[in-house]
Amino acid sequence: MKIFTTAARAVAFAGVALTAFTTAGSAGTITGGALLDDAGATQLETWLGFGDLDFTSVWYGATGATAASFHAAADGAGPTISIYDMTLNNGDRVKIGGYTTASWAGNTYKFDAAAFIFNLTTGEMQQQINGYYYGFYSIYAGVSYFPTFGGGHDIYGGGGTLGGGAYTYSWTYDHTQGQIGYAGDTGAYAGDSGYSYYGHTVNALDVYTFAAAAPPTATIPLPATGLMLFGALGGIGALRLRHKA
Repeated sequence: MKIFTTAARAVAFAGVALTAFTTAGSAGTITGGALLDDAGATQLETWLGFGDLDFTSVWYGATGATAASFHAAADGAGPTISIYDMTLNNGDRVKIGGYTTASWAGNTYKFDAAAFIFNLTTGEMQQQINGYYYGFYSIYAGVSYFPTFGGGHDIYGGGGTLGGGAYTYSWTYDHTQGQIGYAGDTGAYAGDSGYSYYGHTVNALDVYTFAAAAPPTATIPLPATGLMLFGALGGIGALRLRHKA
């Protein structure tokens, strides 16, 4: 369970100001956005391998949002995690996306050895295929494109405005796992799920940056009477803190 570090909180008891500092461990936070929850953040931390992280949404868009607004916010933002809320052509609704350290600026394919794609709904992650040919197509950065992964493309969110025209295709990332959108799919290109790779709809897109979570603070006990009042005013345990942008 994720626990967050509280800030100092002052309360008055019997005319005496009491300040309590409490923590139960290093705590990740989620600031802004809508598509990343505590379970998803914990899963991303496992895949990334950087320990406990704070996630910040730098851009969120729903149907009709423009690629230009995405690029204005995300180009040059540093390593990013992109999450699509996508309805597949079979009616399934999934959260899929990818991680890259490369910038989304430009009009070209880019190589990024650290890049991977994932499905937060099924818990699947796909690494890139080793090899000279595939290595150049980690992501595609284009001024009219939303975050695009792979040379097929493995994840394509459409161009111009969010909505229809999205697709998934097993090309640059692990062929043995098939299309990233479909649970249990295997095989290259369109895979063997029996579903077409195109005709998906993007409902929303969230793009996050991240940083190491702030270290925990020390605990200073309160007198029993003050601790009772402090507990009554809010308690000392919580799930991952979400900040609203």
